[in-house]
Amino acid sequence: MTKKSKWKKRLYITIVSFLGIVVILAIVFNQLVYALLIGVGSMDVYYGNNERGNKIMSYALSKIKKPSENTYHAISVQNTKNGNYNIAIPALKKAYKMNPKEVGAYYGWVLLYYYHDYEKSLSILNIYDDSTPSFSDYPMGECIHYLKGLAYNQLSNYDEALKEFDISINNELKQNDESWVDYQVFINKGISLFHLKKYEDAIVEFERAIKNYDKCSEAFYFMALSNLKLGFNELACKNLKNAEELINQGYKSSDAYVELFHEIYKQEIDDAILENCTN
Repeated sequence: MTKKSKWKKRLYITIVSFLGIVVILAIVFNQLVYALLIGVGSMDVYYGNNERGNKIMSYALSKIKKPSENTYHAISVQNTKNGNYNIAIPALKKAYKMNPKEVGAYYGWVLLYYYHDYEKSLSILNIYDDSTPSFSDYPMGECIHYLKGLAYNQLSNYDEALKEFDISINNELKQNDESWVDYQVFINKGISLFHLKKYEDAIVEFERAIKNYDKCSEAFYFMALSNLKLGFNELACKNLKNAEELINQGYKSSDAYVELFHEIYKQEIDDAILENCTN
């Protein structure tokens, strides 16, 4: 082979290799663009443009060769918040199927708060909890035992709810004192006891909640209901008025997207005062 032929062969190999790299980079770049479009569409849905945002995400998804669980998770999150469950639920199911260990925490949490599928939420949360037996998980920043307690409460299984709330409390007490326990755990434990007609025990939990957060209108309200059950009407009225004053000042547990399970409203307090505290 002559020097000229060798030079041509090297040039050909170089050109082919360069073109191959260009093609690969173009494919990778396109895939990155489509991944970014998922984020653009999600942001559009965030600002209330549900139809346009989902069209953008649907187009991008059709172009992504191997969508990951993160892609489906991203599609699900904002649609869940906006109530577009027909889109959010199938996407989340796909994400969970692809990577149950990573998606399970969010899936169980969202089933509880948004979809109100308490039995399925418990199933998913238990599977996730069992995968890490040496410590308690905190899906979306909340103790998994607290979440399971909420689910049991909604299923009227108050004994099991109490067990989960106690685990959540005791886990915190292993490292810190009672002031570190989220006051909402005490409220919901008290509600479980209230439903079991253990009113005195319920009051103890509401007092624990107030000790950790003295502006807790919910604790005063539920404590008043327990007082009424025990026949302490005067004390009940005092606690109802405390709850009313706090809620008038804006001290009320709430969430921007969902109604909390122990959430109360001014009308409930007013009705209780009208029924029990007027002569």
